[in-house]
This record gives sequence, C-alpha cells and structure tokens, in this order.
Amino acid sequence: MSEPQNVIFLYDGSLQGLLCCVFEAVSGRMLPLNIQPEQTASPTLFETCFIETDPTHAARVARSVSRKIGPRARQLVGHVFLSCAPKKELLILRFLLRGWEEGPRICNMLGHPDVAPLIDAEKHLLNEAHLLKGFLRFSDYGGILGAVIGPKNEVLPLLAGHFCQRLGNEEFMIWDKTHKVALYWHDKKAQYFGMEQFTPPPAGAAEQQYRRMWKRFYDTIAIPQRRNPSLRQNLCPKRYWAYMHEMEGES
Repeated sequence: MSEPQNVIFLYDGSLQGLLCCVFEAVSGRMLPLNIQPEQTASPTLFETCFIETDPTHAARVARSVSRKIGPRARQLVGHVFLSCAPKKELLILRFLLRGWEEGPRICNMLGHPDVAPLIDAEKHLLNEAHLLKGFLRFSDYGGILGAVIGPKNEVLPLLAGHFCQRLGNEEFMIWDKTHKVALYWHDKKAQYFGMEQFTPPPAGAAEQQYRRMWKRFYDTIAIPQRRNPSLRQNLCPKRYWAYMHEMEGES
C-alpha cells in the first residue's frame, strides 16, 4: 500500500466513520488518494467510494490501535481528528499503517514524516483549547449563561470538562460558530447538538452593567507606560477579540 490509488474515500464525518475507512484500507490493501467527509467533499474527477459506518469495524480498529500501538497512539488519533489539519484523515491513516509496523515506539519518532504532522496538529489543538479556557466570555441571558467562540479546531470536547466542572451548578451553552455545534450543560448533564445559527438575545440591564464594569476593570489595571500592542496580540490573537467584551472598540 505504498502508492495511493486513484480513489477517494468518503465517510459520514464521525470518528467511527474514519476508523471504518482505516478498516477498509487495511482489509482491501488499498491506500486512497484522500479521505473526506461526504458533506464537505469537493467535486472531483477521481473515483469516489463511500464507506459505511460499521460500529463493529470501528471497534476492531480502535482495539487494535490500543493493543498494538498503545494508548498514546489512540489519544493522538482522537486529538488530530478534532484538529483543523489539512487532510487530517489521510495523516491519521498513514500514521496508523506505520504504527502497526513499528509498534508503540512510533509515538516517540517525533521527526518521522508520518508522525510529525500529527504532533503539530495536536499541539495546535491543545494550545487553542488552553487559550479559550481564558478567553471565552459568558453572558447572562435570563439565568442561562451563553458564549460564542470561533475556533479553528473542534475544541468543544476539550473545553467541556473544564467549564462543566467550574460552572457545575449553572446552566450554560457554548456555541462553536465555526463548526456549527453547541455544548449545552443542564441538570448536571452535557449535550452536544448541531446549530447552524445562534442569535443571542439582547443583553439585559444587569448584563450590560457587568460588561461595563469588566471593561472598566480591564482599562484600570492597564499600565499605559508599558503598553505593548505587538506582545498583546501575540498573547491574545485578534481572532479572539470579537468574542471578548473588554476588547470592544480595540483595533
């Protein structure tokens, strides 16, 4: 399977579906040219093959990864699947094929061309999730906390544990504008559901007052003589500013 075939695998966009593509590639000894979610696949002149999601096949692949390559490999695959890395599905397939040859040591071969792109993708994902734990801003909409984010990676699963623990007694929703999915925490239970659009209701008087107070606090603790726009932008990239109340009016 060293040379890719002129066929593109399509799947349903789930991790189980991707693992079924891996099963198909291994059992059919066929390395596809690419693997794409069916709903976002671009038109192509190459042959396409839709791989049905079979939980049994997905489970076999998952068990094999854990047993033969190790838990770290399975964690890496899960993280990269959530990342925004180009052709991440094909990267995962190539990594697993190499991993089944090398065993657990593959995860320590950080410079290997089948490993390095996954390490970079995971680092980008985890860094963005870390930043959003500090940059995410909630607003109070009649007793329900709401927040909007626009991440490059699918970070909601990594943010869920943090915010569900910190706000365990609250009811809240975080909407990922980029990936059109929301995390809803209610009655000590977390739910994910697709949401194409979300228009927050107008902020009430109390919420507007809290925003003004937060903005005043932010401006008050600033030291004008030590203002460093470049450093601030490095530590807090501009793409997050649209969702941070204290950054309103900043440029």
